[in-house]
Amino acid sequence: MDKGLQIGDLAVSSRLLLGSSGYPNFEVMLKAITASGTEIVTVSVRRVRFDNQDQGDLFQLLRQKKILILPNTAGCYNVKDAVMTCELAREAGLGNIVKVEVIGDEKTLFPDNEATLEASKLLIKDGFHV
Repeated sequence: MDKGLQIGDLAVSSRLLLGSSGYPNFEVMLKAITASGTEIVTVSVRRVRFDNQDQGDLFQLLRQKKILILPNTAGCYNVKDAVMTCELAREAGLGNIVKVEVIGDEKTLFPDNEATLEASKLLIKDGFHV
């Protein structure tokens, strides 16, 4: 029996998290989300384009579909930027549950494990669920 997923106060039945990037358009992304059955979509706060109004507002679109948004720190190369990105996400109303990754290698995008851990510790101390 599948137990679902619990992060902080958030409880969902699907343990699958799906990213919001890499799709040619929002229509394809929404089809993938629907087909997967996920309830949570990760969104790179640093990489969201707010000037692309041809497709609409990603956050509004996901909220309308009752998809939970999990802000992540993709694109952050140091602890300071990762922490600030999470703080900005919380201030923007995206909550205090976050996915943290600090990039260590620009070519492979492999993580900097120590920096990711350090950022996570700082965020947890500040009330985030990482």
